[in-house]
Amino acid sequence: MDRGSSEEQPSIRVTTDALRLVPVVELEPSRFGSAPCPRRGPWTTEESERYWRACLRAGGMVGIDPIVPGSWFVATDALTSQDALIKVLQAHVGDSVPADDEVGALSGGLALVDGAEVLLLPTCCGDLSDLESWRKAAHALAESPEMLWIGHPWLMAWYAAPMLHIREEREHGIPAQPRELVVKPEVLQRAVDLAARDLDVFSERAASALQHIPGVIDARAIAEILVGRMAT
Repeated sequence: MDRGSSEEQPSIRVTTDALRLVPVVELEPSRFGSAPCPRRGPWTTEESERYWRACLRAGGMVGIDPIVPGSWFVATDALTSQDALIKVLQAHVGDSVPADDEVGALSGGLALVDGAEVLLLPTCCGDLSDLESWRKAAHALAESPEMLWIGHPWLMAWYAAPMLHIREEREHGIPAQPRELVVKPEVLQRAVDLAARDLDVFSERAASALQHIPGVIDARAIAEILVGRMAT
């Protein structure tokens, strides 16, 4: 059966029972401070991380580490400082707190981690609401590939009993070497459930931090939206 449009066969990785989904937020450095940009052209991992840390430091945010070197993604449970969390939320909602129908989920999404290795990060335009895409994929029974949205480029997922297959899609030549992951559905389902609990905890912490931002009336409702859930 044709599994999609990738021009070359992807490398295949069978994941373990230690698979996790880690909620991450993207801290775009220019929203927190300014620093000299690295040279023109593609940045190295070291240049990207040095610029990111310098911008965060200029905004008074220190002691924050990306989930992998050179990325701008930080695990929600690594934002342990309430002062830092307030700054992250303030940068997202802006100077005036928007109404519930004007605020969206925090940029980022879910990092797929196997043991100590980060296999996948969110891509452009991903956010914390993408947990629902992972939930849908974890319970999928379709044998033909369906989109698993993590931003773009996205993933494709399909079920070939008894395993779930997840393949990277290429956009403008990225990634250079797409991969295919083979996952036990029950392991991914468990990872989704644990990630949802992590977001419950983060929502509570976000609600507490939002109370320190002027103009917030219903901190709990806004926090739920920030973690990717609709207001109730």
